[in-house]
Amino acid sequence: MRRAAVLLAAILSVGSQIAAPSATMARTLAPSEAAATTVAPAAAATHHLSSEVVGYLPYWEMNAGTFADLDLTKLSSIVLFSIGWNASGHLITNANGYAAITRSDTIAFVAAAKAAGVRVLVSFTSFGATKNAAFFADANAAARTTFVAEAAAFVHSQGLDGADVDVELISGTYFGAYAAMAGALRTSLRATNPGAQVTVATNANVSGAKMAAQAIAAGADRAFLMGYAYRSAGSAPGSIDPLARSGGSLSLTSSLDLYSQYGVPLERVLLGLPLYGRTWPTVSGALGSPRRTDLTGSTFVYQNLDTLRATGTIVAEDYVPVEEASRLVRTVSGVYWQSFYDSQANLEAKMRVVLQRHLAGAGLWALGYSTGQPEYWTAIGNVFGPPRVTGLAVVPSPTNTRSVSLRLAWSDGAASATDMRIANGTSTFSAWQPIAAATPWTLPTGPTIVRRTVRVQLRDGAGATSLIASTNVLVDQVRPTLTKLTVAWSATARAWIIRYAGKDVGSGVGSYKIVLRRNGILRVLANARVSTSYALRIPHSAHFVIIVRARDRAANLSTARYSYH
Repeated sequence: MRRAAVLLAAILSVGSQIAAPSATMARTLAPSEAAATTVAPAAAATHHLSSEVVGYLPYWEMNAGTFADLDLTKLSSIVLFSIGWNASGHLITNANGYAAITRSDTIAFVAAAKAAGVRVLVSFTSFGATKNAAFFADANAAARTTFVAEAAAFVHSQGLDGADVDVELISGTYFGAYAAMAGALRTSLRATNPGAQVTVATNANVSGAKMAAQAIAAGADRAFLMGYAYRSAGSAPGSIDPLARSGGSLSLTSSLDLYSQYGVPLERVLLGLPLYGRTWPTVSGALGSPRRTDLTGSTFVYQNLDTLRATGTIVAEDYVPVEEASRLVRTVSGVYWQSFYDSQANLEAKMRVVLQRHLAGAGLWALGYSTGQPEYWTAIGNVFGPPRVTGLAVVPSPTNTRSVSLRLAWSDGAASATDMRIANGTSTFSAWQPIAAATPWTLPTGPTIVRRTVRVQLRDGAGATSLIASTNVLVDQVRPTLTKLTVAWSATARAWIIRYAGKDVGSGVGSYKIVLRRNGILRVLANARVSTSYALRIPHSAHFVIIVRARDRAANLSTARYSYH
């Protein structure tokens, strides 16, 4: 279940019958070295989903294509993967991970993510039983102190929101020291950022459950259950992240049971799911067919699914019950290849376990693996997505009164929108209230001509909050002025031609009201005349009075102006 065993999935090509690339090949695909840069410390991160969605972004996927593909509205946290440390606890600064994380384009992406309300952490990793036994030995406490200090300093210098500790292949003898180090790191981070978080990445079996339990007890905020690699190249073909399995074999469901059994509070567990799958050569194309031992399969990332389908001849693509997976069966040069992966529907079913078992959220290994496959972002929205404001207006607009109505339109996310809250400008939001298409609202006092902003946010029954929507309205309480009024007989038109004009310093003149008084009777000739002339067809010999007022777009009327004839 260890991440170390699946790191190469990040760099794999599709080739179903080609072995995984070597570590040397992995290095050739990593980003180039670059000088470190710092960013300002972050404000507290927020997100709008009904549960946390945490994605690990490995250094080999830190590129323009991945950055552009990531839907920041579908993530609550991003974990930059990764920076290692040496036997003395010093961060390894001359490796590809450090270079990619401190590169200018990554720093710019981090700033954009944080501006979108996404928390950004960095993963610190240590792989290998021998290395970890030496590092976590009682005699090496000073090295752990060094690591905590340097890791905290790095997080602070980069303006990040916390750290992830990923220690893989470690004996239970050292779980206590491991947990204490995670807790000490959180304490150090919180000294400069009270909102900082520490996550530990733990495997899906008993040792992972024990590590998670002890780390959380020592202060870690979250345990990322690495719910993948349940099967390897030498396993019988099947899902690498089965929801359940027959015969008592380990699965996502039984791993969560183990975590609960060993005292891990599930409300602090992130269920990590893969954005990659695995292919095996099999004896036949039937589900359950044994793998062939004379050929080697490989992993593949979801962005390469279309290329995978185009290689060879498709025999079947179907649903795998119980395990909740999809299976693609192909023949290539007479050999059957069975590939197992999660479709959008499979991923949604597994993410709903987060809601069913009241977990902290879901996790993804790894961001970048599904580039160009938007259905996986859709899956997140379908399960955890918030409602969305689709229309917002102040009525009337412009307005000459502070008492207005807010007109709202919205679409539901994963759950129905139930509440709304409103704020004027940057002021504090009102209390949550039942959502409504029309709501009375009072604008703040102030100048007689001023532009106001109104903000609205929605919430659904699962607690997911929408992005904040805003609209502007011009408050104009200043009357326009009528600057011209002439009335003259036109022999050609055989009518009295009325000409008028106005000006307004606020919302602008929108129309004119024209009234005729004749023989003691008032008659409105035009109540909202846009044209600046009017032909009055009464006899040339008539006696009358013309009264004209300008009306601005906020419904203010000018003082009346008269013309006697």
